[in-house]
Amino acid sequence: MTCTGCGSAVAPSDNFCETCGLGQPTGRDHVEIDLGVAAGVSDRGLVHHRNEDALALRAADNAVFAVVSDGVSTADLADEASLAAVDAAIDVLVAGGPTVKAVAAANSAVAELPIRYDDTAPSCTYVSAAITADEVTIGWVGDSRAYWIGAEEALVLTVDDAHGHALTAWLGADAGEVEPHITTYYPAGPGVVVLCSDGLWNYLGSADELADRVRPLASQPRTAATELVRFAIGRGGHDNVTVVVAPLPSTSTRSDRP
Repeated sequence: MTCTGCGSAVAPSDNFCETCGLGQPTGRDHVEIDLGVAAGVSDRGLVHHRNEDALALRAADNAVFAVVSDGVSTADLADEASLAAVDAAIDVLVAGGPTVKAVAAANSAVAELPIRYDDTAPSCTYVSAAITADEVTIGWVGDSRAYWIGAEEALVLTVDDAHGHALTAWLGADAGEVEPHITTYYPAGPGVVVLCSDGLWNYLGSADELADRVRPLASQPRTAATELVRFAIGRGGHDNVTVVVAPLPSTSTRSDRP
């Protein structure tokens, strides 16, 4: 294969071009998961040379479980960090484990990745949702977000671990003691949970703006997720963008584990 920047030869196992140093695509430039009851889309965007976001999404036992992670681009193996985090966390959540255990599993998975260069330990953000007909449990570390879009209200359910655009908490070997935020929201009626990386929310002025885009498509999660990604790309696509759209389940939620 050849470098997407300078055209030099690059080994398939290399994440970076040895000639110009450019990060190479990972095969995750565009990812879609559609469970019918919920859907997620992740896209590289227009500026970055690879997608360092990741998502996991499953439905089982009248519940929906979702995880979104954004690899820290200044760290090594950012794409592997985000993927390790979502894979580890979703297994815990689907098995009925608590969110705090899911975050711990995600952090351990990221911390176990090799540190190939000084001061560049693989690292990532984390946000997850365990959604039933009665409650939504959110866990997060970093600045990936969760939103609740109801018929009347639009809420940000998370508070960014960031000062400006600088993260103050993340997952990884250099994260120190990870203290996840965990909150449970009890909806008063039907609505939609949205998880996303900053590649989407950086283009949104408020939760109400997100609600205006989600409500007309609330019964079509795949279309809603796709349109939100298109919106971010249309606004410049300066970052990877990942979105999960999950309407509040009914008692008829089917089981689907892709």
